[in-house]
Amino acid sequence: MTTKPNQPDPEVENDFNARATQLESSLNELETFLSRLDSVSYTTLHESLTPLDQARFDITATYTLNSLMWAYLRTRGVDPKQTQLKNELDRVKSYMDKLKSVVDRQTASKIDKQATTRLMRNALWQQAHGKNKTTSKDEQQTD
Repeated sequence: MTTKPNQPDPEVENDFNARATQLESSLNELETFLSRLDSVSYTTLHESLTPLDQARFDITATYTLNSLMWAYLRTRGVDPKQTQLKNELDRVKSYMDKLKSVVDRQTASKIDKQATTRLMRNALWQQAHGKNKTTSKDEQQTD
């Protein structure tokens, strides 16, 4: 395949156009979403959420903004790893992990201690009672 000097390869150009179209579509979706958030005040939105949902909202918003800043720095040729942004993203990720552990603890099955105690006591009693019967039967058979 030969191309003229200063002429892009058609395959590369098509790939670039497809990616640019996809980026534009994603940015339009993001703009629509952010405009909906902008139409409601933060306090009004925050008050309508449960404490767990408030934490999720705050962590997600923080992570999203930091990720957008990461992408912005990359487009400007700045290495985001050399900025404080990397530390901030790591901090937000640690909060995400903490929130996940709280949610996991809430959804974990609870143990009914009284029921467990009753089950164990009855199981041990039946086992001990069963041994007494077998030993008395063994004694009667040997007589």
